[in-house]
Amino acid sequence: MSTSSRKALVFVVTFVSYGLYHASRKSLSGVKSSIKADWLSNTSAHPPLFTSEADAKHFLGSLDAIFMAAYAAALFFWGWLGDRLNPKLVVAAGMIGSAITLTLFGTIPKWLNFYHVPYYIITYIAFGLVQACGWPSEIAIMANWFGKGNRGFVMGVWAACQPVGNIFGSIFTAMVLPLGYEYTFLLNSVMIAIGAVVVVMAIDSTPNEEHEAGVEANSNEPHHNFHGEPISLFKAVLLPGVLAYCICNACLKLVNYAFFFWLPLYLTDAYNWEESQADQLSIWYDFGGIIGSVLGGYITDKMGKRSPLIVAMLVCSIGCLYFYAHVGPYMFWNALVMTTVGVTVSGPYNLIVGSISIDLGSQPALAGNTQAMSTVSGLLDGTGSAGSAIGQLLIPIIQDDLGWKAVFYVFMLLNGFAILAILKRCIIDLKSLRKLRSGEESPLLNDDGNQHED
Repeated sequence: MSTSSRKALVFVVTFVSYGLYHASRKSLSGVKSSIKADWLSNTSAHPPLFTSEADAKHFLGSLDAIFMAAYAAALFFWGWLGDRLNPKLVVAAGMIGSAITLTLFGTIPKWLNFYHVPYYIITYIAFGLVQACGWPSEIAIMANWFGKGNRGFVMGVWAACQPVGNIFGSIFTAMVLPLGYEYTFLLNSVMIAIGAVVVVMAIDSTPNEEHEAGVEANSNEPHHNFHGEPISLFKAVLLPGVLAYCICNACLKLVNYAFFFWLPLYLTDAYNWEESQADQLSIWYDFGGIIGSVLGGYITDKMGKRSPLIVAMLVCSIGCLYFYAHVGPYMFWNALVMTTVGVTVSGPYNLIVGSISIDLGSQPALAGNTQAMSTVSGLLDGTGSAGSAIGQLLIPIIQDDLGWKAVFYVFMLLNGFAILAILKRCIIDLKSLRKLRSGEESPLLNDDGNQHED
């Protein structure tokens, strides 16, 4: 198989595999109303798990926070380990683990009438831990196969695997939900397990993996096509630009994942729409994320800088969030404004954890060290997930006390903090672009200081 064909296969398989990671996370967010009703029901088979709707809603928020906390902690570990192991095996292990834990969480309790709070907590923690295997190692594989040329566009398209996975997960959940919410967990588990087999069988982690395997088979010493040594998390956070984008992502991922976890329930609670309708309508947020990710990557490639566009999108997101909070129970307008929110929130998030993650993990300060990519990616996404974990605890509290509009106002404030975190970087990049236009600066550089390549 030619190199270009192998690259295309790597792109498609990693895109689909991480899309399946995200689709599996949609299992709970898409059935919250159904599972909440089940927990509140009092039948001969089981007593109610909760006695009030508020308690059930708070527990759902706690599960989201527990997932994100476990996911955040594990990202630091899997990112660190991903630079020391074969990344495709880490990805596949996470997919198998996700299939097992998702079934244990959502299907087994329903089948066995086994409803216990500690059981739900333990299995969802386990789900968060194995889900974190995916992103850092997927990013490392993509960085191994695709160079700097048009990185923003390539990674912008590839990072759309997240909203594409969300869309697929929402549609799939809406289709399966009439069979019973437990089957959404089961069938998602089957799909992601099949995906793990495809990852192992279909792709190589690096372009030279087949050659390396042959060398190792005929030698007592392992051979790897890597340069440098893996770095510590402490050294990674001190790299130029990493801390600023970690802070930015902590705020932005909270907002992005709040829509991921709570949007269907918000539409059901606020407008009394059917849960299946809410699941299908929520995909417009993810369509917006795809548009923002792809266009953002293309535009930043042409600009040579990424931070000015990200700041501009985040500024626009504040207005979009305000309008969405007041759009009212009109499906067309709700979907339209929801799409703009997706463009301006999910779009820049995808750029940060995709293109910028690779920029920061391959910057000149690393002196050609190729074994830092997974660590930096895990650190960037891990801090974002830590912020998101806190947010999932606060959202139901804010909503109960102040209403849904107050939740959106908090989102607007958080995006303002995200802007402030990278504002200095943005100003420096704008000055650099201005000098370039006036002929005072020749090479066009990305956020990490790498020379831009067309």
